[in-house]
Amino acid sequence: MKNLTYFLIAFTILTFIIGGCKKDEDGDTTKPFIELLGYDPVYTPVGLPYVDAGAIAWDVTMEGDTVDITDRMVTTDNVNVNLAGNYEVTYNVTDEAGNAADERKRSVKVVIGK
Repeated sequence: MKNLTYFLIAFTILTFIIGGCKKDEDGDTTKPFIELLGYDPVYTPVGLPYVDAGAIAWDVTMEGDTVDITDRMVTTDNVNVNLAGNYEVTYNVTDEAGNAADERKRSVKVVIGK
């Protein structure tokens, strides 16, 4: 009986040690998020330079920390300020775990000004 008690204690301790050291099988599955800065839509006159207000990107780590990952953001800008029309600026970002944020778009309207 005494040996069985020692075995159960050792087994319990070993189970806690192995369970505590086990790597997270699921990994980081939380998508980062993008926040547009400035207005949407934006109106800009034909012929004048367009300067986008930009966006910032955030990610929540597996530890629950929120980190700025704006430096990883990819922006696509097809605005032609010489031709009146509707254009888009697109923002995308992927975190270190490979999770992609929901793409964000800003509408840019190039208009004939006074």
